[in-house]
Amino acid sequence: MTKLTPRPPHWLSGFTLIELITVLVLVGIIATIAVPRLTTSGFDATGYRDKVRATLEFARKSAVAQRRIVCVARVANGLTLTIDNVTPETVAGRGTCPRPLPLPATDAACGGPTNAICAPNATVVLAGPAALAFDPMGRASAVPAAALYAYTVTDAMMSLTINVEAETGYVR
Repeated sequence: MTKLTPRPPHWLSGFTLIELITVLVLVGIIATIAVPRLTTSGFDATGYRDKVRATLEFARKSAVAQRRIVCVARVANGLTLTIDNVTPETVAGRGTCPRPLPLPATDAACGGPTNAICAPNATVVLAGPAALAFDPMGRASAVPAAALYAYTVTDAMMSLTINVEAETGYVR
């Protein structure tokens, strides 16, 4: 004859109400933290602002290191860098910036140029000087002249600013 094992009492199976509420509260907390981080629009603007800032710092450092004028041009969806052919001691042709200044890493969003960075979709540089030049001392200048030049990176979620001090060329 087969021996039947006794069934556990009904109160030993399933979840209690306290356990279910605890799990729901934890899922709610995780959802409120994780869901906003899954959208990329704020990350795109912040990442592009950092890229613009790094490009401006690279332009200033290149001007000082190579003792030449480096020009930064704001184009429709990004920035391009060019460098002067002659040192400041040479007067003829100074400040024209005819030669592209290659960046340390090319920007895949631009599709080819080694001296340009491009904005991701729905992110633009709205404000800032159309042309900014760093002299061999690292100082920034543009037309019209100002003590501080500001670039504004904007997308649907936020607006971020990058400042370039004219006297020192410091980018912040």
